Amino acid sequence: MKKILKKVLIPICLSILCGVICAKLVYQIYDSQIKEEVEAKKIYLVQAGTYDSYDNMVSNTLVSNYVYYEDKEGKFNSIVGITEDYSNIEKIKNSYGSDVIVSEYLSEDPTLNNKINNYDKELAKLTSEKDIQAKVLEMLKLYKGDTEKTLVKIKS
Repeated sequence: MKKILKKVLIPICLSILCGVICAKLVYQIYDSQIKEEVEAKKIYLVQAGTYDSYDNMVSNTLVSNYVYYEDKEGKFNSIVGITEDYSNIEKIKNSYGSDVIVSEYLSEDPTLNNKINNYDKELAKLTSEKDIQAKVLEMLKLYKGDTEKTLVKIKS
């Protein structure tokens, strides 16, 4: 009876031990990948429009305070606001008084996310259109430069 228990019990215990070790290894691998994806924050780019050429963008954008970027398809996008807080989008829309397009992006840059978060808190307190436009212009300065590496468009 002891021989039969040893023949059955030892392989079962070894199988459980191997399963625990493999599970722990797989968990460690995927845990690091999940943390990288979770740390990305959703931000909203408020666009005045998308244009086929730079000249069309300059002549057709009614707003004077904007930054722009050229996407991978060669389209020029004029950005009039950037925010993490969806409620601030209405403030930005109302301060410019024009139709805008809101696009969702993921930002993986913790420095950019922190700065946007601070600006959003300040923007939430403002009520004057002039103050809102000044704060939005400060926020737009964050977007100048090479941000293509830190922003990923969310496809809906």
